[in-house]
Amino acid sequence: MIKRTNDFNINIRTNLKAGVGDIHITEFIDKEEMINCRLLCEQVVPVGGSIGQHIHKYETEFYLIRKGLGKVIEQDGSHEVGPGDVVITGHGEMHSIENIGAEDLVMTAIIVTH
Repeated sequence: MIKRTNDFNINIRTNLKAGVGDIHITEFIDKEEMINCRLLCEQVVPVGGSIGQHIHKYETEFYLIRKGLGKVIEQDGSHEVGPGDVVITGHGEMHSIENIGAEDLVMTAIIVTH
């Protein structure tokens, strides 16, 4: 199977997880098409925008940072992230991410269920 770009669902989520701004989300695959995976998408966080703090239960989320500069807050503190970095948030852990750069923060997000 091949999914073409015109098959992707594109959504805008305002203040996602009590964050700031409009997050543009391109869903590559529908939930119904995935096994043991809840999300596979691109997320674009605008300058000054954020995805608010949230916890993951019985799943692991991966952010692959592709463009821009972000600040991730986890249990162990705050960390700057940039292109090529991978943020891993496992079961029972919380995180948030904020765009602290001068351009869009673009990342691929994958949530694998346990």
